[in-house]
Amino acid sequence: MKLVDTKLKMSDMGTTAFSIKTDENHIKLHTITLACGKRGSGKSYFISNLMNWLKFDRILLISPTTESNHSQFKRLNINPEDIFDPDDPEIINKVIAIGNKERDDLIEYRRKLQMFNELTELYKNLR
Repeated sequence: MKLVDTKLKMSDMGTTAFSIKTDENHIKLHTITLACGKRGSGKSYFISNLMNWLKFDRILLISPTTESNHSQFKRLNINPEDIFDPDDPEIINKVIAIGNKERDDLIEYRRKLQMFNELTELYKNLR
């Protein structure tokens, strides 16, 4: 097999794996969790409790049973625009766009925080 140099540059975005603090007895984040089972087996019950225990800032819910399981998910305070039908042909693009926006916002926040810290240091030196 011939290797081709793609000229791709990888860069650390500043967040290491498992940098999100979780209780000792919880799963470590970031993770991918898939709940499979027959109807009525407790998938929504388990997932809604897991999301509640981990106290996320934002949850994207992709489920065909959101309305019928409203009582399971209401305590999570999920924004209505963050609830998706898995049959939507654009669901993957929508989730990717949300992830990209969250990433860009985090990078911008870190940039502004660095500027603020540098200005604070400059101000201290002026005194």
